[in-house]
Amino acid sequence: MGVRTFTAVIGAEQAGTRLDRLIADLWPELSRKLAQRIVTAGGCYLDGRRRQVAATPAPAGGRLKVCVDPDHPFRAFHLEPSAVLFEDDDLLVVDKPSGTPVALSATGQEGSVQLGAAAHLARAGAAHRPAVLHRLDQPTSGVLLFAKNTPAEKAVYERFRLGGVMKTYLALVHPAPARSAGRIEAAIARRVDRRNQYKVSRERGKPSLTEYRRLGQGPDGTALLAVSPRTGRSHQIRVHLAWIGAPIVGDALYGGAAHPAVFGLHARRLELPHPRTGRLAVFTAPVPAGWLAAFPWLETITDW
Repeated sequence: MGVRTFTAVIGAEQAGTRLDRLIADLWPELSRKLAQRIVTAGGCYLDGRRRQVAATPAPAGGRLKVCVDPDHPFRAFHLEPSAVLFEDDDLLVVDKPSGTPVALSATGQEGSVQLGAAAHLARAGAAHRPAVLHRLDQPTSGVLLFAKNTPAEKAVYERFRLGGVMKTYLALVHPAPARSAGRIEAAIARRVDRRNQYKVSRERGKPSLTEYRRLGQGPDGTALLAVSPRTGRSHQIRVHLAWIGAPIVGDALYGGAAHPAVFGLHARRLELPHPRTGRLAVFTAPVPAGWLAAFPWLETITDW
């Protein structure tokens, strides 16, 4: 069924009503209990702003929007200690699991790494809400960086803006690219005919550059690549590799070979000057265990 969206303008007679009660009154198919879960998860908006407190009084004339996926279970993301790759007074670096969004989706039902990081900091008494400094696609796993205070946040943002951050990904692709290493220079644009999908477009695209080298290849023709995006376009690696005929395993959106347990893109390493000391900081996420289980030949590779 997918995400359903409900909208209404709050009348004067409804002003002051709790959001959860109002939602249940306006749309009887959404029970009071379900309305509470929708609001708490992050699927309720007033005048375009997300509201997550069910007891919030509704304002007269306000524009109410509710987003919910009836087929998707509500779940929170809990940041396990084993997923913390590094932490000091300024930075929190985590190993993002595949399938979890970095920030809340429209419904909020999947939870998010950002909320998990915020809860982690709150347990330690930190008041700073970690901002999303960079993004990984929902199915992509690996290194994700958060700042623990405002000065660090601004410094890291500036590093990203100036291109002072080096990112290296591991990509499982099938078939292997024709060349063992290469540069992919192809402009990328959003597709107008498909939501949240991109394509190579010389006419409308933004300049995009990806470099790759092959690390190894399995008996089934699947290859492991080390990939470095030199620009930061949405879905850049996925689009570029599919464009040269080497789509990512499990990436159905861009023609990748189906796989029940693996999405073959992993943010392996992130390098940048530390926001406080200026010294080079290198953060590395381990190769996903699911990859090693599904493709045993990966164990023979030493140049990760």
